[in-house]
Amino acid sequence: MRGAYVVRLGPGTEPARSHFEGLVEEVDTYKRLKFQSAEELLRFLGQSFEEALHRERELNQPKSDQTMGETVEMPRRRF
Repeated sequence: MRGAYVVRLGPGTEPARSHFEGLVEEVDTYKRLKFQSAEELLRFLGQSFEEALHRERELNQPKSDQTMGETVEMPRRRF
């Protein structure tokens, strides 16, 4: 489930004062952060999103591009 997060707001959260605290977890990777501000929460979400995009690009890259001219020597089997 890419791009899914669970956010649990803590008891000290005061939206009227723009203060947020709690726990956020990325569902796909189980990465989590205990945050003390909206800025920390947004930074975590942004970094997680960028990392997910990077992983997605690597997975979708054609096999020929991944080696980029590297010669890979396979061991010879003797029968």
